[in-house]
Amino acid sequence: MVVRGGYGEFTETWAYNARQQGGGPFQLTETYQNQVTNGVALLTFPNPFPSGTAGASVPSQSVTAYPMKTDNGVIRQFNLTIEKELWGMGLRTSYIGSRGSGLNYSLNINKPKPGTVRFTNDMKPWPQFVNTTAFRNDGAWHYDSLQAEVRKRMGSFTFNSNWTWSNSLYNYYITENPYDVTSRWARDAVNRRHYWVTSFTWALPFGKERRFLSNAPGIVNNVLGGWGVQWVTTMATGGYFSPSFSGSDPSNTNTSGGLPDRVADGNKASGQQTRLQWFDPTAFSVPTNGRFGNSGVNILLGNGINVSHMSLAKTFRVTERFKATLTGAFSNLFNHPHFLNPLTNISTADPGKFTATQYNYNPEKQGYHQLDVKLRLEW
Repeated sequence: MVVRGGYGEFTETWAYNARQQGGGPFQLTETYQNQVTNGVALLTFPNPFPSGTAGASVPSQSVTAYPMKTDNGVIRQFNLTIEKELWGMGLRTSYIGSRGSGLNYSLNINKPKPGTVRFTNDMKPWPQFVNTTAFRNDGAWHYDSLQAEVRKRMGSFTFNSNWTWSNSLYNYYITENPYDVTSRWARDAVNRRHYWVTSFTWALPFGKERRFLSNAPGIVNNVLGGWGVQWVTTMATGGYFSPSFSGSDPSNTNTSGGLPDRVADGNKASGQQTRLQWFDPTAFSVPTNGRFGNSGVNILLGNGINVSHMSLAKTFRVTERFKATLTGAFSNLFNHPHFLNPLTNISTADPGKFTATQYNYNPEKQGYHQLDVKLRLEW
């Protein structure tokens, strides 16, 4: 038995926390439209600008604020692994965890507190600005996972199967209400609670090289050798997504739409989910006047993964130095459909309906059924 463990502590990178000053906290552009009257241009060189700003079109202004102390956040990673060989198989069990603190995020703080009074621009803390984007550094992130793996090799046959349970949460995603951000945790949308991958490679028993000379001098043919099969199956639960509503501002903070109220779970039981209604839209409602919705972020479970791929390859030796390999690769062999997240807006038609399938360039390639044939020449 082998036991291993590790611990690491890192800081956020500048690219990760995206604290970019750009052109500074204030930027302003004035636009002047030139006009020609009786053949004379209003704006001409060498002095193309008018003496006053009455003809200027000045866009609305926003401001970006940064704290005086802008330290990078800290990410701590730790793991423990136990490995053992049993009955000719390699077994591994691991726990992998991560904690982040002091993480940076941004949000618009130029909003009044939610209330029943209809919004007016004078209610903003800084009514002279459209938005006031502030960067904060009190974000936190938790990640925990359990992993199990089994490996087996029997001659030319190699088998591997691994399963992961994971949970990823962070507290700085629900930024509708700048007066209450970090009290609610949200799931990571791309995290899948269960993820299972099984694969094998097999050099077929009749793949031993058998040669014979052809009628052409110097040409060696191999008719039975070099066959190989590869297989991989991925099964996983779905990612997560959020419900939404639109068309109103119940919080009276100049926030149109957002997260609705959650009055029931919203996730349908397995067997009740359909392509036309994946989740229950009646479990959500538009918030009542004076507040934001109480629904969390990424509380709905999306479409899972059930996809298998296979490739079959055959190597032909033409001469002692020249050989060719013909490969047939079958993506999504059983043609299982996989969908992008359904319509999420409960204020529009058909919430919960799937309208698009997954892309085929995803890592699992769970898109459309596809057959690729390629020929590789080596010398």
